[in-house]
Amino acid sequence: MRIGGATALALLLMPPAGDVFAAQAVDPPTPTPTGAQLSARPGERLTFAVASSLPGKNGNWVSSEIFIEHGTLRMNDPVITAVATVACDTPPGVYLVEQTGPGGPPKGAKGDVWVTVKVADIGEAERKACPGMVAALPPEQPDERWPAGDSWPQSPWDVRTFKPGDKVTPTASDAELGFGKTLASPGFTDQPVMSGAKAVLTATATIRCDAQPGLYEVRWVGRNEVWARYRVAQTDDATRRACQDHATEPATGQLTPWLVGGAAALAAAGVGTYVLVRRRRGTSR
Repeated sequence: MRIGGATALALLLMPPAGDVFAAQAVDPPTPTPTGAQLSARPGERLTFAVASSLPGKNGNWVSSEIFIEHGTLRMNDPVITAVATVACDTPPGVYLVEQTGPGGPPKGAKGDVWVTVKVADIGEAERKACPGMVAALPPEQPDERWPAGDSWPQSPWDVRTFKPGDKVTPTASDAELGFGKTLASPGFTDQPVMSGAKAVLTATATIRCDAQPGLYEVRWVGRNEVWARYRVAQTDDATRRACQDHATEPATGQLTPWLVGGAAALAAAGVGTYVLVRRRRGTSR
């Protein structure tokens, strides 16, 4: 089965409307069949997809010697998708694409072969223009889009959008996180405490009225890793004046969120990824 490169290409920029990553909605990609052969040109970005109903796929790596960097499968309801870009110096030939668990395969092991990619031969002019084309590609959007009815968060990148003053319910299904533990986020009015049954723990948090639009992190108090992320939406002045968050302490100035990055920084990151990432080379298969 052969799938054209144009069909496989997609840009995964699907954040909430109005933020810096805003993009037009596109039809979801069709799940990539195991054993399929994709066609691509050097510098082309490929999209790989699996059905969202398949368990244990979120976070898996999609790797090949021809990719500038591995792709990561992320929930993009109604499918799970990953993107990867074919390196500009890839010789023509057919190459394997493997799927592994998060972090890649164990040392000395190989991943499961998913599909193959047939890379076309290109002329000298196109190859010279390739690095500039890759640098101009929009950066991959790490936000995951889970079904609205699912509890939040399903993963650290399950980024939902809230308004100042909204009450939200962080939910944990991992008993190891612990009853009575607290959460901290600069966008919350306080540090909510998780409670409930051992299998499902919840807390109620309120988004501060002075929280500025952008991306925020949620951490467990006493732990260094990010547990969840959310976006605060842009609101008008009238809505902010009417906002009530019942904060126990007065605001100490405007809160600045941790943002994924401005447009200039993201463009620079795209250039840096192409220039700095070194990948292993191999012979054509």
